[in-house]
Amino acid sequence: MVIFTKKIYENKKGYLYIPVIWREEFNIHRGLEIGIDCFNDSILVIDKTLTREYKQMISNKGFLTIPYELRQRLTYDTFQIMIEQKDERIILTPK
Repeated sequence: MVIFTKKIYENKKGYLYIPVIWREEFNIHRGLEIGIDCFNDSILVIDKTLTREYKQMISNKGFLTIPYELRQRLTYDTFQIMIEQKDERIILTPK
């Protein structure tokens, strides 16, 4: 099931906050390494798959920094945050 949240990610800020409810459900905690992939320079997929192109650590309070190199590739500034519960992943799509 895909959940369309009312949250957005602003690319100029460079970080994404993952709410407690999703961190708990997906067993994401501080210090965990997360994989990030970019498709067509416009869609980001974030999950625990470490074979993805980029890897980042979850910091305090559920913040995830999107690597600068990746942010430069993105062709949009604002993204809608979607949650894919079955596959335990976060998807950012252009808004």
